[in-house]
Amino acid sequence: MHDVTLRDGDQTPGSVFLEDERVRIGDASAEMKVPRIEADMPSVSAVVENAMRCMAAKNYFDSKIYGFARAVTSDIDLCKDVGCQGIIIEYCVNPVIIKYAYKKSPKEVAENLNHGINHAKSLGFEDVAFMGWDWFRTPIAFTKSLIEEVYEKAQLDGLVIVDTYDSATPDAAEEMFLQFKTWFPRLRLEFHGHIDNGCGVANCLAALWGGAEVIHTSINGMGERCGNNPTEEVAVLMEIHKGIHTGMELSKIAPAGNVVSAISQIPIPANKPVMGSRQAQIESGASMDIEYKMAHNDHYRVTNIYNTVSPSVVGRRDKVHPVLGKSCGKNSIRLILDQYGIEASNEEIAKVLDMVKAEAYVTKGMVSEDMMLKFLEDIRTAQ
Repeated sequence: MHDVTLRDGDQTPGSVFLEDERVRIGDASAEMKVPRIEADMPSVSAVVENAMRCMAAKNYFDSKIYGFARAVTSDIDLCKDVGCQGIIIEYCVNPVIIKYAYKKSPKEVAENLNHGINHAKSLGFEDVAFMGWDWFRTPIAFTKSLIEEVYEKAQLDGLVIVDTYDSATPDAAEEMFLQFKTWFPRLRLEFHGHIDNGCGVANCLAALWGGAEVIHTSINGMGERCGNNPTEEVAVLMEIHKGIHTGMELSKIAPAGNVVSAISQIPIPANKPVMGSRQAQIESGASMDIEYKMAHNDHYRVTNIYNTVSPSVVGRRDKVHPVLGKSCGKNSIRLILDQYGIEASNEEIAKVLDMVKAEAYVTKGMVSEDMMLKFLEDIRTAQ
């Protein structure tokens, strides 16, 4: 896992990370034991540079600090000077952009990359990777030819294949990595993807099946446009669902996500996987009926049948719980009354349910437990 919150995540429109805030996010990432933290490009500003120096000086036990640089000697030198252990050297691989925006030939791009990569190696970086962005809108023949030049003439450790605009589908992602692993077996392949079209996290798995060894992600999915592949979602998917060891401390995911949300001033969407509040809420009466019956079964008792990952696994303090609204049922009421140690007759429960549903239609939202208890009290007072 390679976290890019401080670099690509910082490109989220309207988000600004101050110097001490950047360090706090770095600390939170290190507490999660993210193996690699991409701390940004130090040449961007003094704020970024100073924060990177501070993080590098902390010498995190489980996390290495990576710098981000253009294939420019001064960028690479500064990444080394601030104390980065690894470096990502970037360049666009789209031939249309190279020709008409950068005004360069493929040969010039290859020469720039070879010089930058070899210079980084000469400085003693532990790891040097090339990130080719806009990869999936580029003809494979072009990227293959470019990497052949770099493969033969540069001391490259890793190749980051980037789906900048979420152009790929999982089958394309897997095939891309299979091809480049076959052609360039010496290189460690990495995947960096975005989520514009909804294929991002699935593409991460596909890249792994194709031979990727490192996945780039961002906490809370922060990043340009729709964002990057979320660190928390990819980590849970790999560790819990696929049994792939990441080295990360999953119980630190929620604290890190909350820190980033507070600093970025971007709320976590209620329906977001892993971190959203609704991930632990169930309203459907049919679902709560099953939940109640399974929790009150003497032969096979289960208290959470709907969530594949308990919120506590990622460090959340809330639990899977019923909520009241227009879709709830009688056993939804019973489940909540059980939590308060309150018994009620079938007739009372039926009346409470009617009142809860009526209230939900008036307020167009959920009905609080306090309101439900008041309804029960009113019913008993009227009897």
